[in-house]
Amino acid sequence: MAMRTKTANADQKLYNVGIYIRLSKEVTRQTRNDSMSIETQQIMLSKFVSMMPGWIEKRSYIDNGASGGNFNRQGFTDMMNDIKSGIINLVLVKDLSRFGRNYIEVGKYLEEELPALGCRFVAISDCIDTESGENDIMPFINAMNDHYLKNMSEKIKASFVAMAKNGQRSVGIAPFGYIRNPADTTKLIADEYAANVVKRMFAMRAEGMSYNAITKTLNDERIPPPRLYYFQRQNRKPQSNCQYDWQIYMVKRLLVDEQYLGHTIFGKTRSVSYRNTNQVPNSKDDWIKVENTHSALIDFATWEKVQELNALRKEPAANKKKPVPSLFQGKLVCSDCQKTMIFHANHAYRTKGIDKYNMYCCRTRISTGGSRCSNHNVNEVVLKNLLLDEIKRHVELIRIDEGKILSSLMDKLTNAHTEEKAVSAKQRQKLKQELHELEVRAEIHYENKVSGVISAERFTELAAQSEARRKEIQNLLDSFEETDKQAKRKLAGIKRWMGIIKEYSSITEISRDLIDALIDKIEVGEKVKENGVVSQGLKIFYRYVGFM
Repeated sequence: MAMRTKTANADQKLYNVGIYIRLSKEVTRQTRNDSMSIETQQIMLSKFVSMMPGWIEKRSYIDNGASGGNFNRQGFTDMMNDIKSGIINLVLVKDLSRFGRNYIEVGKYLEEELPALGCRFVAISDCIDTESGENDIMPFINAMNDHYLKNMSEKIKASFVAMAKNGQRSVGIAPFGYIRNPADTTKLIADEYAANVVKRMFAMRAEGMSYNAITKTLNDERIPPPRLYYFQRQNRKPQSNCQYDWQIYMVKRLLVDEQYLGHTIFGKTRSVSYRNTNQVPNSKDDWIKVENTHSALIDFATWEKVQELNALRKEPAANKKKPVPSLFQGKLVCSDCQKTMIFHANHAYRTKGIDKYNMYCCRTRISTGGSRCSNHNVNEVVLKNLLLDEIKRHVELIRIDEGKILSSLMDKLTNAHTEEKAVSAKQRQKLKQELHELEVRAEIHYENKVSGVISAERFTELAAQSEARRKEIQNLLDSFEETDKQAKRKLAGIKRWMGIIKEYSSITEISRDLIDALIDKIEVGEKVKENGVVSQGLKIFYRYVGFM
């Protein structure tokens, strides 16, 4: 790519440059101070920008230790968001492989998405510049990068399989109850605390305790579940998706894991492809199992007894008919934990034979064996009758004075929105002023870097701080905008809601179609008994107008 330094003229197009840097997992593990390092790429690309007339270095986006096989990378995502926001209009990389190695995805970005967004792409080492139009060599370079990725993926997979067949653990977290042997990290040794928990769980199950009872016992005794214990043992902050309570599915999964017999199991899951690292279940025939690779936590007699009980537990479920979606499926939530409620169809004996008795229960309480949340449940028949009466009441009110109801709802939403706007107006102005000041400060930092007042490293540090604050401000402004849009949608939805209510003015039965048309959600409160009277709070949130 023949480019030489020259002075920009009045007709020179200005480019706000985003420098993209990626260091692969392989390079991170194998080499440190080579030509592909983060620092080297940063210096090279920054120097290149300073030589080009009309180019202004706006920001750098870094993905350290990220695979080029997919584009689910934080730095890349931030860069694409800035392109869409118009903050940058040129992407600069050292070479095409730094951008990505997935032939299909790279082609889609360079040939479709970036041009559609008016963004230029330049890869220095490969002499690729999309401004020059079609680049005949780019597809071949892209294909070679993709082939490298596929070849590397196959080699890594082959090495993992070879290690697994020798009873060595190459990847993954040790099963709950074990840790990796410090003297040989491919082997397992027992973790005393977790191992005792596993032994106790098998003992409880062997004595006939249900999954539900075991789960409740573990939670009541505040025993951390596997993922939480993993983070606690390493003195690390748990990830946002980490479960803090035992769930029934965890207990079930642990009680069928053959690794507690001392065997190594490899290949339970696999990647969708070398381009897509999402994991999917593997056929049991494809598992690699090597026996007696580490000390067993469970003796074979206990294991067999537990598996027999597990098999008996599965038999009734196997004979059940395929469940039919319940009437209120997905519409009921617990008012305390806000989890959707689970449907239970029971048969209770009545004086006139067997009558189906449908209930909805708190999901958290059920999944934790009753150790978390409280007794939130509601009878389907009671709920149907209550909802029917409620809709008929609204129909009657609209029939008596439709104008008054419409005006009342309009006033309620309008007043609430007016108050919100008054409170947020000054905040918005301050945020917009700070945003402007950040942009001015960014230009000053850039000029200081070019003139040598500050180093490139200091410039990168200041730019990162400014960018973090800019995103924080933009998110706040976006939330204000979304509040405005929601208020306008609600005002428009009031008439829609009244129209639907009138459509069902002659209803005599609650149907799923009616629920989908009218109901957003129903919050179910806890049952409370006072002076022999049982009461329960139910809050109905309608579509378009919310809680009334």
